[in-house]
Amino acid sequence: MKRGLLARKDELSALADRLGRKPYDHIYQRLRKRCGLILESQPITETMWRSAHEQGRWGAAIASVACLQGRIFDMLISHHINHNLAYRDRAIEELKNLVGFSTWVDPSHKGLSADLCTGEACATVAVALDWLADELTEADRIRCVRGLREKGLQPYLKAVGDGAFWHSCYHNWNAVVNGGVGLAALLLADEEDAAPAVLGKAKAGLRNFFNALGREGGWDEGLGYWGYAMRYLLLFGQGLARVAGDNFIFRQRGMDTTGLFPVYFSPHGQPVSFGDMPLTPAWGIFYLLVSHFGLKEVAWWLDRYAFRDDVVTSGYSDAGLALLFRPIDWEAEPAPGLHPIRAFNEIGWAAAADRWPLPGLYAALKTGDLSAHHAQLDMNSIQVVAGGELLLHDPGSPEYSHEYFSSEGRYRFYEVQSRSHNTVTIGQRDHRIDATGSIIEAQQAANYRWAVGEAGEALGEDVHFIRHLLMLVAEATQIGSMLVVLDEIRSVVPEPLTATWHTPGQIKLKSDRKSGAITGASAGLHFAVRGTCKLRLATSKHALGKHRSDGVITISTPAVSDAILATVFSSKPVTKVRLARSGRGDVTLEAGPHLLHWRASRTHLRLDRVQDNS
Repeated sequence: MKRGLLARKDELSALADRLGRKPYDHIYQRLRKRCGLILESQPITETMWRSAHEQGRWGAAIASVACLQGRIFDMLISHHINHNLAYRDRAIEELKNLVGFSTWVDPSHKGLSADLCTGEACATVAVALDWLADELTEADRIRCVRGLREKGLQPYLKAVGDGAFWHSCYHNWNAVVNGGVGLAALLLADEEDAAPAVLGKAKAGLRNFFNALGREGGWDEGLGYWGYAMRYLLLFGQGLARVAGDNFIFRQRGMDTTGLFPVYFSPHGQPVSFGDMPLTPAWGIFYLLVSHFGLKEVAWWLDRYAFRDDVVTSGYSDAGLALLFRPIDWEAEPAPGLHPIRAFNEIGWAAAADRWPLPGLYAALKTGDLSAHHAQLDMNSIQVVAGGELLLHDPGSPEYSHEYFSSEGRYRFYEVQSRSHNTVTIGQRDHRIDATGSIIEAQQAANYRWAVGEAGEALGEDVHFIRHLLMLVAEATQIGSMLVVLDEIRSVVPEPLTATWHTPGQIKLKSDRKSGAITGASAGLHFAVRGTCKLRLATSKHALGKHRSDGVITISTPAVSDAILATVFSSKPVTKVRLARSGRGDVTLEAGPHLLHWRASRTHLRLDRVQDNS
């Protein structure tokens, strides 16, 4: 057995030397509190996830295995730091429950011999067996090895032989299954006949994942699935590097930069993501990106946001793996500098901030491939954070279900449809799933940030949709004062346009029906709308799951073939807003003291003047 996948026992015990130093003291306090709560809770059993599945919960077994992994890792790390047999014994109990599951395939994934659950279970049992091998009975050790063989390695090889989609796909399934089962094969490489074949196939399959990652490190499945995939890549990569001297994972293109992707799309620790599962993956495992690539921005981000939520008994290991992987000599303060505007061109996302690391005004723009895994129909969608609060949001995804993941049913859900996003539609049609857009401009100056999204054929083959995101910034203070969204739409056939803006806050229209205000819990935005055609504004509410609601501003036009729409957002009431287009196609917008001018070109309007007349 190849021991020391993530750490040797003496390395775990040596973590005690970190206690009393910042931020390890705070991390350890959270770890101890979590372990205490776990001791007071019920162990996780197959009966629990079977019952949840029967009640309609999608991925019940996967969720249980993830929770088991978090409990086992944290209990064992805490046990080695401060010898506590209660922690060790509870970890062994949870491990024996996992090994005893009748299957490591989630019942939501019918017809598969290996799936995400298999990958997660293999990684969990492999690390636990590594850390507990000297403390388990021989019978329990044999059961663990047999479980890895019969529920992990062998089903994996059968699935690959049968052409399992996840082996060569690009998305999170590839990383989780190949990485998780690969870690188990690495542990057993010198005692299981199937292990070398699994290792070879896992590395071969992962090449398709890295072909999609790209040099910029962005991920078009969004923040939540980036975190899910990277967790298992890093576990496998760390194991390969430590016990086989193989840096296969860490030398891949994009691994040195990918840690910055979630930093740019979680201002103030809030997820500003697109597609399914929008969450901030500030997890302890990602300190490995600091130790391997020196990403001080990631260290600062994790130190600030990884340990601020309530301590619970569910979920993955964060505090334990943070104690293990955070470089001991790393000082993350002062906060690192980030670019005021950052385009991830390979996936078609862009982030703009007045200043980092705590922006007063922030906006994200999304184009990219609408057929990407877990993507929604949200071409040229925008989200905005002002005063630390997400005021223009994406509604995320509904509760997962068989219908949601069916090829037809998914697009019946409000959260997926174009009307639920901050974008434009034509003729009340959804964006085309086969459309691919791109970020075609991403520039900054002392007084502005400017990004432009091109929508491809999202609105139709003969429809031209360009969206400009322009943030105005005070030169002296670098405080954002205003956000202007300028839309260029041209079509061969005149059709009505609809632009929507979505907020978790309260909306109030003024009497002119062209302006109003959005009020959040602690911040707000004023807005005004202008166009080169007639506009009609209306507001509505849409109920979302989990006691949430979606406030909607709808801007409608009559049938047009050529229009410019301008929406201005500001922390102060917007006065004197005027939009004009010249005969040659140049566009001028006056908004309060600001005079903005775009010059017409063959492809899109080009910003050539940002003037403050105050």
